[in-house]
Amino acid sequence: MNNYAVMEHFYTVQGEGSNTGKAAYFVRLGGCDVGCVWCDVKESWNAADHPQYTTPQITEWITSAGAHNAVITGGEPCMYNLDELTATLKNQRIQTWLETSGAHPVTGQWDWICVSPKKFKAPLPQSLSKADELKVIIFNNSDFEWAEQHATSKPKL
Repeated sequence: MNNYAVMEHFYTVQGEGSNTGKAAYFVRLGGCDVGCVWCDVKESWNAADHPQYTTPQITEWITSAGAHNAVITGGEPCMYNLDELTATLKNQRIQTWLETSGAHPVTGQWDWICVSPKKFKAPLPQSLSKADELKVIIFNNSDFEWAEQHATSKPKL
């Protein structure tokens, strides 16, 4: 059974991307080796700072809330093997959505994958190829060109 460092978890409404406006249970995993300067959850970076939970515990939070959608985010959630967690959620008929930088291999069964690639730790081509959408932070004009390069390298987008 896998354990996951969980920084926070809550039921809310997705506020960005293609699933905007849909209710979802967010599970923010601790641990990130990407280290974005603009990160709004830097306290998620050190996995050791957060309690460990099992797949059954996480699933219980989501099912008890009556959620039909679960967002697994971070930190960087793909630092974990997510096969067990997503398989359990799918068995409960819960849609699984992932938010990742794409810097690590994507594991698990996903209904929607949002990749937010970073210049200083580029996405793996195999992770980027699984993206349903890209979310790129634009800090300066050169970021537009970089974002367009990643968008055109992804045939699904």
